[in-house]
Amino acid sequence: MPSLTFGKCRRLLRPSEFQDVFDTNTCRISHPNLLILAKHNALSHSRLGLVVGKKNIPLAVRRNAVKRVVRETFRQEQFSQPVDVVFLARRGVDRLNPSETALLLQQSWGRLQRRFRGI
Repeated sequence: MPSLTFGKCRRLLRPSEFQDVFDTNTCRISHPNLLILAKHNALSHSRLGLVVGKKNIPLAVRRNAVKRVVRETFRQEQFSQPVDVVFLARRGVDRLNPSETALLLQQSWGRLQRRFRGI
């Protein structure tokens, strides 16, 4: 059974790691409330990077709530191939309640899985 923790090895930490995904992404999932960029990685596990700007979500409480839901849904998703993912929040994602956000993200992770199977 895979580990369901979300340690440092499961996160994009350095600006160069984020930039690599921005520059060479092979998959893009777009929605009015979010944008997900992804690319294959050479590791044995998937990693997540979050970009939740103050410009799009002004209140820190709401930014943190969005990040919490994104991390939890990503942690529970079992990707068939290791990928690096950058989640970008857009205006309005904080207006969704946590269950709506979780459902939207689960659908987005599923779309991401299907696209990587096709590549």
